Amino acid sequence: MKKNWKGAPAAYFVLILCGVIWLYPIGVALVKSFHLNGFDNYKYVLTYEKISYFRVVGNSMFIAITTAVAVTLITTLAAFAFSKMDFVGKKIIYGMILACLAVPVAAVTSPLFAAIKSLGFLDKHVGVIMPLIAFNAPMMLLMIKNYFDTIPDELLESARMDGASMMRIWYEFMIPLCVPIIANVLVLTFIYSWNDYLVPLLVLREQDNYTVTLAAQYFMSSTYQSPTDVARIYAVMMLLTLPSILVYLVSQKFLVSGITAGSVKG
Repeated sequence: MKKNWKGAPAAYFVLILCGVIWLYPIGVALVKSFHLNGFDNYKYVLTYEKISYFRVVGNSMFIAITTAVAVTLITTLAAFAFSKMDFVGKKIIYGMILACLAVPVAAVTSPLFAAIKSLGFLDKHVGVIMPLIAFNAPMMLLMIKNYFDTIPDELLESARMDGASMMRIWYEFMIPLCVPIIANVLVLTFIYSWNDYLVPLLVLREQDNYTVTLAAQYFMSSTYQSPTDVARIYAVMMLLTLPSILVYLVSQKFLVSGITAGSVKG
């Protein structure tokens, strides 16, 4: 069977153009990070006295991993309930949760700050993790529920006839069948949490608790913007984005399979 290559040149052109647009800023930052002092710019950032690079990366890693695991656990349980169980008010509750997607984080900063302060979580990583879970959960719930909907109900009915409880069906049947979307949710939540700036800015005060986004802002505001400082700023940007880029590259196949697997119901 012959493949139709008529649209291939146009498709490749669009893909190459998009690749250039996305990679150009990274290439510029990489080149400028070696300006004037070369690798000494990176050495300066890694040995910066006021903020430890490895500490802020560790803080962001802890927050992002904890948030990703919590969101995945919560949304897989909720998606299973909304997809495969019947209870009063299911559609209304699900619709209310999805309605939260229309609420921007900036619109709830005042009540969010008041709640975090009253709970005693100000300047603590848990004060960042809890809002990130709340803000990421609705979208991930939507993704996982759509995936769960593609799994035939007959499979669950046969498990029920064998005497399996709902929790057993969830972790012995649903979870193994949904590894692609679970990996997808883990990676996306990790990246979103890693890149978040507003919630850490709202909660964290001490420099030892800073995330990578706050560290980048602090470094930029504490320099005189001389040519040497600008080169070091670019070095900071490259070093702080490196972990999330590596996570994305390693998990790229899971992202693709997770997005496409639940797109067709069958």
